[in-house]
Amino acid sequence: MMMLSLLPIQSAQPQGRRRRRLAVIPIILVALSFINLQENNGRNQASVTDSYKHHNKFVWEPPPRRLDSLRDAFPNDVSSIASYEDLHSLVNFDIPMPHDLNIVFMGDSLTRYQYLDLAFFLSRNGTWDREDHDEHFEIKDENMPWNSFFTFTDEVLSPFENLCDCSRFGKNKDTARENRYFYEPHDNNRLTFLLKFGHRPFRSSWDVSYINEHSDSLVNDPQNVDIAQTLNWTEVIDNFVCKMIPRPTFFVFNSGLWADDELVEVDVQTKIVQSLSNCNIISVYKTTTIPMIDEPKNHNRDEMCQLADICYNVSWTGLVTPDKHADNVHFTPPIYSMLNIHLLSMLASGEVLAVNS
Repeated sequence: MMMLSLLPIQSAQPQGRRRRRLAVIPIILVALSFINLQENNGRNQASVTDSYKHHNKFVWEPPPRRLDSLRDAFPNDVSSIASYEDLHSLVNFDIPMPHDLNIVFMGDSLTRYQYLDLAFFLSRNGTWDREDHDEHFEIKDENMPWNSFFTFTDEVLSPFENLCDCSRFGKNKDTARENRYFYEPHDNNRLTFLLKFGHRPFRSSWDVSYINEHSDSLVNDPQNVDIAQTLNWTEVIDNFVCKMIPRPTFFVFNSGLWADDELVEVDVQTKIVQSLSNCNIISVYKTTTIPMIDEPKNHNRDEMCQLADICYNVSWTGLVTPDKHADNVHFTPPIYSMLNIHLLSMLASGEVLAVNS
């Protein structure tokens, strides 16, 4: 790199020469700033790993500004923790703002509330405190119409939840759609939530090109019932998630305790992980949270832990006390915050993961 030096300006120099030299200084400073910016951009681009190899071991190394300091926010091993109180005492809620997140969450209502919790944290510059907001932000009041709930949560997250393709009437899950797009530009954090109930297809009134083109505009039209796409698990990955711009880094998914869920099929599991691998998105399978009264279900879907790049094991939710349950399956604060601190801590750890070797 060519070295630039600034010589001191002597007061004895002629006035015209001094003015010319003073005029050159801002130009040199701008040039130095541009060179420094280019170098920093190069380092940032190089620090993001984009060659995740499925069926092999890999290390995800977060860039220096991202998630390093979150490593110890959640216990690495919870197997010896006997109670919710003991676990809660070991969780560090005072974590810094992450940078450059790009996560897609896909699943049912439990995943929705986890998304809302993390989106709130990112929209409030790194605080979980919701004292000024209705407690139903994390669990919908059963008397609140769904479209009112969508408007309410969208307003709380405004202006960062810039797209909400949401509509639902009553208890009808067959026609429901709830696809949320969050972008916080200061720290370049992106979150997406895509609703998927059991065997029911993912529904969207927009195709992915619309999402990409309107990423900076706030849209909330719950009455829009024109459905552009109805897709199963692998179709939504191949035809929607993989075509998002910018492409997500992580795909966190779980379908909940649905007896008719296609995710129990081993062939579907394999195709999901392969589709994500094909477009260099890290698959993060979240195990099913433990209900207050456990009902025997087909837990074969948890075999996804053997296939996915990262197994996000949340079996510790079995320690959650009844007073932290909103009902048999949903939680009250701070459980969703604990789920998110666990997730961020795990992603920051840069673990070596072995899958299907």
